[in-house]
Amino acid sequence: MNNFSESGGSEALADLPLDLAKHRVLDAVQSAHFVGLSVSHWRRIVRAKRAPQPVQLTERRIGWRAGDLVAWLASKAAA
Repeated sequence: MNNFSESGGSEALADLPLDLAKHRVLDAVQSAHFVGLSVSHWRRIVRAKRAPQPVQLTERRIGWRAGDLVAWLASKAAA
């Protein structure tokens, strides 16, 4: 089995340099867990356009850069 898909890629992220890790793209489930929300609540925030702008990966798939999520969390903590 592929450890990357089983773990959501967390081991792969640990070995990446910080400047590369912030560009890693997370899917909706990974993004929700990253910011500490349920997937359904994350999707509500995204639909309401209160989340960072997603990256269009394919015609039917979007994701969020880890660095954008970190900056978004920091802005929420500062508010």
